[in-house]
Amino acid sequence: MDSNKLNVILNGLKFGLVGIGVIACLLVIGGPNAEAEITVQEEFREGGAMSTAVGYTILIILAAVVAVLFFFVQQLISTPKKTVMSILGLIIALVFFLFFWIIGTSDTNETLALRDPVELGTIRTVTAGLYTAFVGVIVGVLVWILSPLMGKMRK
Repeated sequence: MDSNKLNVILNGLKFGLVGIGVIACLLVIGGPNAEAEITVQEEFREGGAMSTAVGYTILIILAAVVAVLFFFVQQLISTPKKTVMSILGLIIALVFFLFFWIIGTSDTNETLALRDPVELGTIRTVTAGLYTAFVGVIVGVLVWILSPLMGKMRK
């Protein structure tokens, strides 16, 4: 297939999917707010607008997961060394996340002064994710700073 034709098809698909998503979002936004009566809210939750938005969201998430898995398999076939290194990086990030999740946090609803209390598991998970992201940023900055120096040292 011609690359220009493929670009046109992919752009059309992209704009079509975004258009459907915007319409589904508008259907949800146009629904009742938290101030409405409980029966109205329940009718909306069981109605077609919410079902369409939720179904479309699930479809997009599943399509993204399939695309990522396809990408990894395709990259594993074409450039196995780089792909294995990428997968290893994801596994290391998962290990960091699980480590931070297991050690937990001393934060509670009271220490965070949350208006609406949440489960302690939610606080642990969010804290672990933040710590993992922080470690990733620090590693990225160190690589950015030290890679030119390492290149000069090798010469």
